[in-house]
Amino acid sequence: MPKDSGKFADKVGAFAAPGSQVNIGTQIIQGQKQLHPTKYIPYRGSVHFVGREQELAMLHEELQRRDYVAIAGMGGVGKTELATQYARRYQQHYGGIAWFNDRESNLAAEVLEFFINFGFEIPQELGGRFLSLKQQVAWCWSKYPDSALPILIVFDDVTDLANLREVVPTHNRFRVLITTRLRHLDPNFIQQIPLDVLSPEKALELLKRLLGDRDKRIENEPKAATAICECLEYLPLGIELVGGYLVRDLQLSLHTMFGQLQERKLAEAALQDRETINSTQLGVKAAFALTWEELDPLTQQLGKLLSLFSPQSILWELVVWVAIESKNIEQTEAATQAQPADIISDELPIIKAPHPQPLPASGEESKSAALAGWGSDELNEAKKHLYERNLLQQVDQRCYKIHALVRWFLQGQLAESGEMQAVLETTFATAMIAKAESLDDSPTSNDIEDIKDVIPHIEDLGNRLIAEVNKAKEGEAISPASVPNDEVISVFVGVGRFYEGQGLYKLAEPWREECVNVCQALFVGDDPNVATSLNNLAALYKSLGRYSEAEPLLIDALAMTKRLFLGDHPDVATSLNNLAFLYKSLGRYSEAEPLLIDALAMTKRLFLSDHPDVATSLNNLAFLYKSLGRYSEAEPLLIEALAMCDRLLGVNHPTTATIRENLTSLQRQLTPPATPKRGLGQFVQGLYNLLNRRF
Repeated sequence: MPKDSGKFADKVGAFAAPGSQVNIGTQIIQGQKQLHPTKYIPYRGSVHFVGREQELAMLHEELQRRDYVAIAGMGGVGKTELATQYARRYQQHYGGIAWFNDRESNLAAEVLEFFINFGFEIPQELGGRFLSLKQQVAWCWSKYPDSALPILIVFDDVTDLANLREVVPTHNRFRVLITTRLRHLDPNFIQQIPLDVLSPEKALELLKRLLGDRDKRIENEPKAATAICECLEYLPLGIELVGGYLVRDLQLSLHTMFGQLQERKLAEAALQDRETINSTQLGVKAAFALTWEELDPLTQQLGKLLSLFSPQSILWELVVWVAIESKNIEQTEAATQAQPADIISDELPIIKAPHPQPLPASGEESKSAALAGWGSDELNEAKKHLYERNLLQQVDQRCYKIHALVRWFLQGQLAESGEMQAVLETTFATAMIAKAESLDDSPTSNDIEDIKDVIPHIEDLGNRLIAEVNKAKEGEAISPASVPNDEVISVFVGVGRFYEGQGLYKLAEPWREECVNVCQALFVGDDPNVATSLNNLAALYKSLGRYSEAEPLLIDALAMTKRLFLGDHPDVATSLNNLAFLYKSLGRYSEAEPLLIDALAMTKRLFLSDHPDVATSLNNLAFLYKSLGRYSEAEPLLIEALAMCDRLLGVNHPTTATIRENLTSLQRQLTPPATPKRGLGQFVQGLYNLLNRRF
């Protein structure tokens, strides 16, 4: 991706918000530079690369004959390294190179971001029809500039071929290279090049290169060196880790090194509780464990905490904030009320009480940090230890990443931490929920920018929640991923708002749908969380124009809230408004009117004095009457709403100004234009013209 790939949020104005329109007469925003093919390879490649010359040649040959080629193999075998070496060695054969990393459901977002960063305005609809996510991505690829040479597109670490099919370019001017751990790929779709571990000779050569020419330990202990490679099952990642360990301790003999590996490998056998872990991964875990034993307790705790983050891009400022600012999180939670359903209103911004301010990304260290002894200096020192031992990799000056197998190892250490596991998981989950709740239902571009680096980690937490809920038995009381049941919905609401706020409704849809599924699994029968999830999914369907799917959800949500709250309640008023807005959009005004009347009457009973909800209900009913041409009934409602907003918000507040403009517009329609009186001269001239008209 280009250096400014993080500016995804800068283009949010290019998307259609609910109730608005997109001008798609010009598909590229004015003023953008002419798009030219670029070559972007995110990794420099290892100087110790050995043993893959045959695979490089085979890869190039297949990409000249086929459009789609996959490097397939287990984690740590060197798939990304092979793709990097190929892209760098053969880049002169391609007009452009683009590189994407699959973050499961976010691969499409990364492709869209790639084109947005070049200034494209991606349409939400064409010819009056909403575009699917696949159609939007296809539109983007169709705009990629022509080149005399083919374009190489790399999709690294693909986890789901179904997701790949949604975003992969189909034109034969593109050559698509993917890396994946998946096996048995569809041969009709993609040509697979299996990547196995190194041969014994190449594994030993890699170990020699890692130690350097001056190190004579391999020459002096050839059998021990061979045994080390065999113990690690010739996996490049394991050999690199052990090589780094040996470089740091020049006095350690290979015989001693092998003995420690062998002992650790045998001891780890009793700790394997996953059926998918094979002997090769066991050898790698033994290598990780040797490095792990060198770490001090604080560094180990940091490693366990990092295992909870999404591994691809970890903003270090975020880690420090999560680890230190627990006191501030608790204070924010105490001031935060449960999140209401997102009201489906395209008439007027919803007036709400002030929302708690999001927690700072950095700041004064709390005296009650998540764990005693954690401060920014201590965390930076622990981070240095992890980085030096190849357990943490630096992406840029602010971000780090963790290899998937390293993360797997760290998660295993976390699972064996006893009470500390609950402390770390709760600390992380509480922080992510606080960030998710900081996003309002109508986020600005600044709001999106502030949270975009946190979203992958909130999504990762959401995916764990989904997985754990799916495994739970029906009726079993669960509190997944150290998240209280009543706070689970905040994770999904936050991610949904992030994508909807940018007009990326197709990316928001699975999160809104999973929110319904998770809430229905956690709460048996009627529950406010279930009703909220139904309302929010209906709001998304309405934004996509899928009214027939939205209506039954809103009807169910209204019925549920009425059963939950037998008398007047704000949630019931919200559900009344939501269903009324849908009927209004469908032109079913006679069904919308009684719902809005009930909502207004209920809010007036709930709030005997001025209140934002009352002003909103007055405005909503007034707009319905205006749509029906019943201006005389709409006017007093807007007058009352304006007076209330003047008292609540002040005369200069944007919402007050909006209602004032609405009232002025309505009053102009109520006053018919005066008929000008004709003067005597006009009358005489008209009579003369009539008498002299020829018949």
